Amino acid sequence: MHKRTSELAGEISRDLPEYTQHDVSHLDALWELADLIAGPDITLNPAEGFILGASILTHDLAMSRASHLLAGGGIRARAEWPDALAAELRKQVGRAPYPAELAPPPEDIATRAEKLLLRDLHANVAEVLPTRSWTTQDNETSYLIADAEIRSAYGRLIGTVAASHHWNYDRVLDNLGSPVGVPSFAPVNWTVDTLLLASLLRTADAAHLDPSRAPDLLAAVRDLPRESRDHWLFQSRLQRPFLKNDRLVFTASQGFGREEMNAWWLAYDALRIVDDELRNADSMLVENGRSRLAARGVSHVDSPKSFREVSLCRDWEPVAAEIAVNDVAGLVERLGGQELYGSDWTVALREIIANACDAVKAREALAEYRGRAFHGSVNVWLEKRDNETWLACNDNGIGMSPSVMGHQLLDFGCSSWLAPAVARENPGLVASRFNPTGRFGIGFFSVFMMADQVQVTSRAQKSGPADTWILEFGHGVSIRPCLRRATSSEELDDPGTTIKLLLKDSITDGNSGLLAKINSDSMALTVPTSLANILKYILPAPEVDLYSGENGQTSIERIMSKNDWICIDAVTLLHRVMGYHILNTSGWKTDGAEEWVDHHAERLQLISDADGRPIGRAALITRVLSRELDRWGQASSTVTAGPARTRTAVHGTVGLFTGTTDRAARDSARPVADAKSIAEWIGPQVQQISSLGIELPEEWVEDIAGAVIELGGSTDSMAVWRTKEGWLTQSELIDWAHKRDRVYVIHPVYADVRVGMRDIPADLIEDAVYFEIGRRRALTGHVTDWPLPESSFHSAGIPGAFATALRAAWGLSVSVDLEPAWSRDDTRVVSSFQGEEIQGDVTEFNRADFP
Repeated sequence: MHKRTSELAGEISRDLPEYTQHDVSHLDALWELADLIAGPDITLNPAEGFILGASILTHDLAMSRASHLLAGGGIRARAEWPDALAAELRKQVGRAPYPAELAPPPEDIATRAEKLLLRDLHANVAEVLPTRSWTTQDNETSYLIADAEIRSAYGRLIGTVAASHHWNYDRVLDNLGSPVGVPSFAPVNWTVDTLLLASLLRTADAAHLDPSRAPDLLAAVRDLPRESRDHWLFQSRLQRPFLKNDRLVFTASQGFGREEMNAWWLAYDALRIVDDELRNADSMLVENGRSRLAARGVSHVDSPKSFREVSLCRDWEPVAAEIAVNDVAGLVERLGGQELYGSDWTVALREIIANACDAVKAREALAEYRGRAFHGSVNVWLEKRDNETWLACNDNGIGMSPSVMGHQLLDFGCSSWLAPAVARENPGLVASRFNPTGRFGIGFFSVFMMADQVQVTSRAQKSGPADTWILEFGHGVSIRPCLRRATSSEELDDPGTTIKLLLKDSITDGNSGLLAKINSDSMALTVPTSLANILKYILPAPEVDLYSGENGQTSIERIMSKNDWICIDAVTLLHRVMGYHILNTSGWKTDGAEEWVDHHAERLQLISDADGRPIGRAALITRVLSRELDRWGQASSTVTAGPARTRTAVHGTVGLFTGTTDRAARDSARPVADAKSIAEWIGPQVQQISSLGIELPEEWVEDIAGAVIELGGSTDSMAVWRTKEGWLTQSELIDWAHKRDRVYVIHPVYADVRVGMRDIPADLIEDAVYFEIGRRRALTGHVTDWPLPESSFHSAGIPGAFATALRAAWGLSVSVDLEPAWSRDDTRVVSSFQGEEIQGDVTEFNRADFP
């Protein structure tokens, strides 16, 4: 067996050359280390000795492709392969991969996925290796354990002990806690203490850190990545341990220079892990009536200063500067609530429903990946209990196991949707087209903005009703939650999750309604309204069917359908985007809103990406918003992050754009539409405005033209340049400038005269042109310009269009820099009003100044 496993172990370095040695030298060293750790008081009978030795020989063998072939299939035939491959692709492209990208995948991506999977699965595969066979070149069947009787008696047990070196201690105790009897051919006193053997294997494996693992010659000839070089370096410096006062003592007399500081810290951290392994193993053995290990920890790892005594630091001091969060509950309460999201509780409602939508999307994506069909939904309703108002949200998505509920869900800052634990419970999820809205692992904790009492009930997709679990918070995050199995009356009939919250008094209006806060750039308006109205406002682009009810679960009805924003009538969509349902039912003055919506609804147009998928539905604004709504500062468009609105709007447009966000608060987003998609949409919009003869207010012309240019469209058919001869289009401006050797750009303040409450255009001088010199960003909120990149002040927008026209008129090269001219302001007579001359600042462009 030793010879055969040695041959297989030699394959590991072929597939994982950056890893330290896992060949036969590592396997042989573990036996000696196990003897040192056990000490003289622990003895093994021949059966235990054979099982420990065989487990040592097989525990790492599956870190090679060869062992996977021996185990019954190549690494790429494993059920975990699609998810591993897709995970690597997601890292590279930042989205769910397309099927064509997975078959066949780029080889560099596949190689990285293989390496990670070899590492992650090697313990699982080790469990079956001792009983697997192969056909020799002589067509004979061969095994790692040649003796059939011994293989039959101990093969599976050897595999289990070998696999256990990657288990947690609870699993080790559950599976290997009881001694194993003897087969018929062995003496009756050869019982096998598998708990002891598993402890010796895992502690010896952890403690094997010395130069035999990282030979200098191999380090020199292998192309090691930076992170591997530090691992190789520290192991090459550590000397073989010795036992002193129940502790293993590791020394590095050569020490570490300042440039080798990271390797020193890796050594310190690695030995602290060894110390934990020894302490935990010794405690487990003692608590279960076994003899104590001779090595019960590692010496000199209590502090960096102590470790320096045995591992010299040359010309530097090891200061333990570690990031620590002492008030975890306080951090969660602050960053999971108002500090991140502000005082608007509807943001928390948005996060709850967005998470529910993600769960449904995950189940739908899994079904599609497996060639099935599934149509999920999310239900939200209010319940009155005595004088209390509860809000409930239910989905029929993938659900959660108790492990995910107790760990990933509560891991603040860790997004759980594609975490390894969730992926293992839902094979194919990572490889599917699932793209979660939630990416920051913070959204769940926003629920405590709405309630202190929270109950999460969930049943994983693969589980039955009896495996329903409940996570309960009685006092926010200040006290540990309770995780318990549901009673029979609490069990969920279908997979999914239900979250229930006892709403704070500040959220309700004292009756059966809710208090919604609608935010704009200028102010926030708090109004009483219904749950359905709030949902329509905060989730204008639903990704699943959404149902709502005001008086319990029995009253729910569908209020929005999956992706209905694409096909519902334009008026309904604009009402949803503007929050008209809330304003109209709250008594807020909405004079003129209906007429304004009708005016734009007929031109609402789909925007599609290169694959024809709808990514927006909008129109250019051609009429000023009604005075009442304009005074409030209501946005007429929104960019969504997943199903939810953000505070980002697209200037000069009305409608909806789908987007993505990189902010944890999800209060802003960048539209997914690129310049090509926008140009294909905005061209027909401008043509419609021109062909329909829509009269734009003069003060609105520059604004809409600026929006068109910022969005990558053309203003050729729009009269946006004001001169003494009237308003000119882009082509007319070129002809106008071509006839002149000098052009004056009048600064806006001198082009109009304020009479009462109105701005009246002044009479411009000859050779002067007026336009809005400033530049308005295409997007509002915490986002940069889109789809144009960041640029200097005068190279985009209306000023950029003027520069383009002037170059064309005067036959200048595109490379000619007009920028310096903008800094040469002059004061002169620029206009007149009712016979009175007006002096002001102008920027002069002289044809003779340019080559």
